[in-house]
Amino acid sequence: MTDNGRTAYEQYIRNLKGLSESTLRAYSNDISSWIDFLNQQGIAVNEAGRDDARLYISTLSMRQLAASTINRSLSSLKSYYSFLEKRGDVEGNPFTAVRTMKKPAHLPVYLTNREVSILLDNVEGADFTACRDRALFELLYSTGCRVSELCHLSVESVASNRIMIRGKGGRQRYVFIGEKARQAVDDYLPFREERLIEKGLGGIRALILDEQGKGLTTRGVYYILQKYMRKSGLSRKIGPHAFRHAFATEILNEGADIRVVQEMLGHASLSTTQVYTHTGIERIRQVYRDAHPHGRRVMRKPENPGDRNREQRAGRS
Repeated sequence: MTDNGRTAYEQYIRNLKGLSESTLRAYSNDISSWIDFLNQQGIAVNEAGRDDARLYISTLSMRQLAASTINRSLSSLKSYYSFLEKRGDVEGNPFTAVRTMKKPAHLPVYLTNREVSILLDNVEGADFTACRDRALFELLYSTGCRVSELCHLSVESVASNRIMIRGKGGRQRYVFIGEKARQAVDDYLPFREERLIEKGLGGIRALILDEQGKGLTTRGVYYILQKYMRKSGLSRKIGPHAFRHAFATEILNEGADIRVVQEMLGHASLSTTQVYTHTGIERIRQVYRDAHPHGRRVMRKPENPGDRNREQRAGRS
C-alpha cells in the first residue's frame, strides 16, 4: 500500500468532498498523528484494530485536547479507513465502534450591537487601511459569513447586494450586503485599486487585501480585530467569528425563523443553529438579573425537593 493510501485519499477528499483548505490540512495532520502513533507501536496501518483505535483516542484525551478536536480526528480517521476499505487495502474500519466524545455546552461568544458600534466608531480615517477595515467589519456583521469565506470573496462577487457563497462541504448559499456594508465596500474599492497600481500587481481578484496588495488571510483578520478591540477599550478576548455569532443572535432576536437563519449561516444541521436561541434566553436572563431587585435570588438553581426533605430530617435528628 503505497504511502498508506494517503495521497489517493487526500486527492479524493479534495476533489469530491469539497472541503476547505484548512479542513484538508486538519485531516492530513490527523492522519499523520495516527500513523506516528502506530509507528511507535510497531503496527502497520492495515494491521490496526479497534483496541489500537480506542487507545489512540484515549491518548488524545489524556493530552487534554478539546472534545471537538478529538471528534474531528475520529471523523477524519473513520473517513480515511472507509476509503481504504473500499479500495481493498484494509479489512474493516478500526474506528467504527469508537464513540465520539461529549462536547461541553458552551454558548457562543458574540459581539453585542453596541460593541460593534463602538468598534466601528474607532475605525477612523479615509485611507486604504481605515476603509478596508471598515468594509471588513461591516461585511462580517452584515453577511454572517465565516472569516475564511469572506477572505475568499472576489471583487466581482460584490457587484450586487446578493453574494453566492461556497461554504463547508461545498454547500452553496446566498448572503446579503446591508446598506451600511454596501457603502463601506463602495468607499473601499477605489483605495483597493489604487493599492494594486501602487504595488504593480495585476490579476489579484481577492476583495479584501493586506497592506502589500495580496489577499488578506484569516490570521490577518484576527490581528486587525485585536488592534481595534484594544483601541476601543473592549477587554473581552474574542475572534472574528464573534461577528457571525452577533449576526445570528441579532436576527433571531428580531424574530427571524430559525430554519431561514440556518440557511443563511450555511449550517448542515439545525441543532448547530439552535445554540443561538439559548443565547437569546441567556440575554433575557441577564437583563432580569440586572434589573429586578430580587433577580439574583430568584434566578438561582431550582431547589430539589428531595434535598429539602433530607435537610428537614437532619434537623429533627
